[in-house]
Amino acid sequence: MEFLRPTWRQRLSYGTCAIALVFTLSLYKNTVSADPLSAAQRHWGAIATANPELLASRYSDNAVLKRSYGVSDVDEVYQGQSIYSAWQEFFQQYQIQNFQVVKQQQRDRSVEAEIQIVAKSRRGLVVVLSMSYQVQFDQTGKIIKEVWQANPELSV
Repeated sequence: MEFLRPTWRQRLSYGTCAIALVFTLSLYKNTVSADPLSAAQRHWGAIATANPELLASRYSDNAVLKRSYGVSDVDEVYQGQSIYSAWQEFFQQYQIQNFQVVKQQQRDRSVEAEIQIVAKSRRGLVVVLSMSYQVQFDQTGKIIKEVWQANPELSV
C-alpha cells in the first residue's frame, strides 16, 4: 500500500500543475470574455487622446458606428473600414479639451453611458457635446455596434 501514496515531489508537481491550470484558465477567460466596462473605458481613453488608429483596432470587422444628432435626416452610419475615416473626420473637426463620462452602466455584453465632451471646433468655437452612448461587444472585447446620440441640451 505504500506505493499508492504520492511522494513529496509528486505532490509538489500536482500542486504546480493545478496552479498553472487555474492561471491559464483565468487568462483564457480574460481574453475570450473581456469585461465590457473595461473595454469601453479603454475605448473612451483612445477617443480622449484623439487616436483614430487605436480606435479602429477596437472594432470588429463588421462593426457599425452610428451618430445621431437628434434630427432624423442627420444620422450618420459607418460600417467596417469606414469607421476609421469617421473618427479621422471627427478629430479634424473637433480638438478634444475634456472628455468626461458622467454616468456609466454595464448590461451583459453592452455598456450605456452619458458622456460630455468639451472641444474646440474647427472654427475656433468651444463646444460642449452632451451625448448618450451605447456600445455592444463581442466575446473578445471588440465593438460590434456603437451609437452616439446628441442629448437635447447640446450647447455651444
